[in-house]
Amino acid sequence: MHETILKEHQLTTCISPITLQDIRTLKELYRLKAETRELREPIVRNIIKQRVVGRSCLESLKNALYSLETIYIDDDTGQRLLRIDGMRQIEVDLTYEIRELQKDIYYLEYGEDKFIDYLAKFIPGFRSYVNEGIDMLRGKRFNAFVTDRDGTTNNYCGRYRSSVQPIYNSVFISRFAKNCCRYPIFITSAPLKDFGILNVSINPGNTFVYAGSKGREFIDLDEQFHSFPIEEKKQKMIRLLNDRLHVLLQDPDFEKFNFIGSAMQIKFGQTTVARQDISRSIKDEESSAFLEKVKSIVREIDPQGRNLRIEDTGLDIEIILTIDVDHDSSAIKDFDKGDGLSFISNKLRIDTSKGPNLVCGDTTSDIPMLKKAIEMYDDVWAVFVTRDEKLKKQVEDICQNSYTVPYPDILLTILGLLSL
Repeated sequence: MHETILKEHQLTTCISPITLQDIRTLKELYRLKAETRELREPIVRNIIKQRVVGRSCLESLKNALYSLETIYIDDDTGQRLLRIDGMRQIEVDLTYEIRELQKDIYYLEYGEDKFIDYLAKFIPGFRSYVNEGIDMLRGKRFNAFVTDRDGTTNNYCGRYRSSVQPIYNSVFISRFAKNCCRYPIFITSAPLKDFGILNVSINPGNTFVYAGSKGREFIDLDEQFHSFPIEEKKQKMIRLLNDRLHVLLQDPDFEKFNFIGSAMQIKFGQTTVARQDISRSIKDEESSAFLEKVKSIVREIDPQGRNLRIEDTGLDIEIILTIDVDHDSSAIKDFDKGDGLSFISNKLRIDTSKGPNLVCGDTTSDIPMLKKAIEMYDDVWAVFVTRDEKLKKQVEDICQNSYTVPYPDILLTILGLLSL
């Protein structure tokens, strides 16, 4: 695993080769990203099975990288521009897409040891963080490994549709799941599919339990689908909300929100619509106006506020169906990742008396997941990815056996090295 992964004359033909492309539209960008997913997925399978990867695969990745790097840059703004349709253009920050392809190319060309040296050159304190994390978790085989995706095990991307998992990422975390865990579980706020976590992941099949919509829906290791029950009245309400939001996003004043960050994601029992992205490409006053418009639609549909709740992250507006607290119809709460973890654990009949168990996250939305793990499981450990001192303190207060790192690639490297 640590020697050069590429070979000259073996597996030299890629199943899905990528040619050089002139990317001018957002649609063409997403098509290219889908092609990189189709290419990366079998590469990961070959690496994990300790098969060599042909150089034609590397050339395809280089073609994809060059196609992104040559997208038109506006002389005045210094930003890359893509057309939405024949007339309209949008600025795109392709930092994630370009950087992750560069890392995959280096990983394939030079092997794992040199790749880790490569990461260490760009991430402050990388070696000390990795060594300390390994020292803390060494020798443990985890009962449940429960983790968020974006910002935790995957670097943030400006557009969810572009956030295809890199090869090195999948090798590290899949190896950890296979070698060190009994129940590896992703719990994300994104949808499960169409378009969700399954569409951007390249991990080998039957490796992870994938849970979308904060755990309201999930696919188990046998690829069986499960969903949290939602009463008919609430289902009708969220369908009406989605219809109203679709109409809103066709308004010329608001249609740009279709093309940034999470865009609009219809989840199971929840809908997310972006009002900003990590590049801050939307003016603050426009973002705030859109937030107020969405709030007014929610108030019209649910005047008493008993069925729909709004959670504003500053980037995304999440509209969430409430649930009863302990079957008490007079007490309601937002469905959070803690509720999702409880639902998944019960469905999978996970033995919560067994430990250790590992929880990973990166924002306050992952705190309910950690709290529920502490409540349900014996011997819980936590690694959070954050530079927020307030969140770090919160994690430490909840979980005695906790550790924080500043970047997802540090956590990935810890998990990858633990599984060797």
